[in-house]
Amino acid sequence: MGFQPKSLAMAHASFSFGLLALASSCSKEDDGNSNNNNNNNNDQCINVSGTVTSDGLTLRKPEEAARGCIAKDKNGEGTCDEATGDEPVCECEEKQPDFACLGAPANLGTPVEVTMRGCVEAFGLESTSYDLTVAIFDETNGGQATDPGYEVAGAAGAQAENTPAALLGKVLSARVDKAVCKDLGRFSLAGVPTETPLIVRVTDQNLDSDLRRAVDTYKYNVLIRNSAVKDAAGNPVADPVATCTSPDLCFVEENVNTIETATFLTIPRAAGVSHIEGGMDLYDGAGEGHIAGEVQDCTSQDTVQNAVVAIDAESRKLAYFNVGFPPDRDNLDDAKPEGTRQRTNGDGLYAVIGVSTAVGGAPVKVGAVITPDLCGDDGVCQCNEDKTKNPSWTAADANEGAAKFLGSRTVYVFPDSITILTFDKNLYLSR
Repeated sequence: MGFQPKSLAMAHASFSFGLLALASSCSKEDDGNSNNNNNNNNDQCINVSGTVTSDGLTLRKPEEAARGCIAKDKNGEGTCDEATGDEPVCECEEKQPDFACLGAPANLGTPVEVTMRGCVEAFGLESTSYDLTVAIFDETNGGQATDPGYEVAGAAGAQAENTPAALLGKVLSARVDKAVCKDLGRFSLAGVPTETPLIVRVTDQNLDSDLRRAVDTYKYNVLIRNSAVKDAAGNPVADPVATCTSPDLCFVEENVNTIETATFLTIPRAAGVSHIEGGMDLYDGAGEGHIAGEVQDCTSQDTVQNAVVAIDAESRKLAYFNVGFPPDRDNLDDAKPEGTRQRTNGDGLYAVIGVSTAVGGAPVKVGAVITPDLCGDDGVCQCNEDKTKNPSWTAADANEGAAKFLGSRTVYVFPDSITILTFDKNLYLSR
């Protein structure tokens, strides 16, 4: 979103667009085993067609098989996270995507309270990220999805919360040296539980609306594992349940995201959307919001090409991006539009532009699907690469063109804001 700095190239990149699959009223789950192979109106052979329905969402079956992407520095410095140069050029190195965790839900561990701290990473030219309000919520409240919004018309810094019972705490980000956080903002908040799905909200709500420089950002699927807990010296804590008797004894580093207003306003235009309701005033609580994130495999790091995303609300456009595999020379750190793309590219990025939402926000379900294998267990596809019929193919076998639903999550979308949701191992295991 989780969605980390590499992923949030989307916030300062322009957006591609694709077709949005809207929700249907049917709740019956399709296991994706029906093949529906046919020839289209242009007499081109296609291996996969049709839709898959799950969790109340109807998604188009991806016409191409899922491919995995490891972000590598093409200058030879290993992964992009390991690169030491000032400007690594990040490209996709293909791998077999890891979906071993699908269908194997796991129980969460025993939660302990820790101090969560990290940089506030701002997206936009010459952006700074100090003096922003970082608020953390439990993702559910009383068994229902938490509404993490606030009363936008309230007095600056004293706005009422929509779900105060789910609020775990909030704090202003402090100014630090650039060597500590590149955008100068860092937060620290005690009493945050591990092993608990969280929402992180970053806003400029401590200022009057005419002084604000950042739009509201809501990051979902934040999950701090006990295995990530460290002591004050930065050493791993072997037994957090026994050791973390107070939040000031245990710490977790987790960066959060914000986006400045000028960058936010370029998003619809870059996607080819000329008008967004409410765009003239970003702080009046009326208008449309955006959803963005990545599709990752079970490593929660490597991204997935050829996933299809859908929501159960109306929107103006669904955007995918342009970074594929070599010889594609596009840079993962500078994703650009791919105007007609209908599935994720190697970068795994998606963005839903201009989501219709009521004043005060609304819950929206987001889901994703892949096609693991076009040819099935026998390795024989119905279609050749040139879209002609394969004479060696006689009938569909097991797993041929079978769609696999990755999962879904209900998130809140607010006017003039961005909601970040990344599909990763945490989401897959929580199904």
